[in-house]
Amino acid sequence: MSNPYLSIITPTYNRGHLLIICYESLLRQTDLDFEWIVVDDGSMDRSADIAEAFDTALFPITVIRKENGGKHTALNAAHLYIHGKYVLILDSDDLLTEDAVSSIREAWDRWESYSDVGIVTFLKGSAFDNPNCEVSDYDTPVDILRYRRTVHYGSDCCEVIRSELFLKYPFPEYAGERFISECALWNRVSLTHKCVYINKVIYLFEYLEGGLTKSGRKLRISNPRGGMYICDLRMHPKNYLIQRLKYGLLYCCYGFFAGCSAGKILVQMRYKMLTAFCLCPGYVLYRFWKRKYGN
Repeated sequence: MSNPYLSIITPTYNRGHLLIICYESLLRQTDLDFEWIVVDDGSMDRSADIAEAFDTALFPITVIRKENGGKHTALNAAHLYIHGKYVLILDSDDLLTEDAVSSIREAWDRWESYSDVGIVTFLKGSAFDNPNCEVSDYDTPVDILRYRRTVHYGSDCCEVIRSELFLKYPFPEYAGERFISECALWNRVSLTHKCVYINKVIYLFEYLEGGLTKSGRKLRISNPRGGMYICDLRMHPKNYLIQRLKYGLLYCCYGFFAGCSAGKILVQMRYKMLTAFCLCPGYVLYRFWKRKYGN
């Protein structure tokens, strides 16, 4: 039996009742050449049992059970089970349009031979004609690190990445932290590969209460080492100076939330001059957020 074209990974935590809707959207795909990998991140409901009961006649389904560690650890747990040429992350409370897989195939058929293209990115939206983000340069390779921070309005899109790149860059895991942004993956890929945006919504979503996206800043400062990691990536000289300064400030701020002294922040940071410049305003921001969020 040949490997599937696409691997769809769904991390889930206490979303068993929504997995059914997610599954039904996959059943409606016009192109069924994919596998579905469901990672139950220590749910206290019957999420894994529900997923294991799904019919696998039309496409293979793999269900992984693990202790709770956060979405990024669930994505790491899927690595050993990926067989597709490309990977798409589908949250358990979201859906794909009926032509999502066929649209992905059409796009990658065009860009597969371009070795510098690592990601093809479609749009997310609340409806197929209501995209969440606006992009000005479609159907052309762009630099991910610079583009996402300056032109791309509304950062939540649907990335489809070459599987070898997804496997090459597992998410870092920090003891006691249960969140790190998916940018830990996209920003690392941006140092060697480009992205092509496709002007089409294939991913339908609605932000739920208790979801990661709605948790916002408080979630990030509660997981400061993950925040420091993202900021370190975005301070790379490849990025614009104004962006590097912004994330230098945030790096220092998250460092103080992580319990680091000013000296330790300076020692462990790769970009010493940038960090030294941002250290004092970063501390001021840390004190402000500490009062505001109570961490």
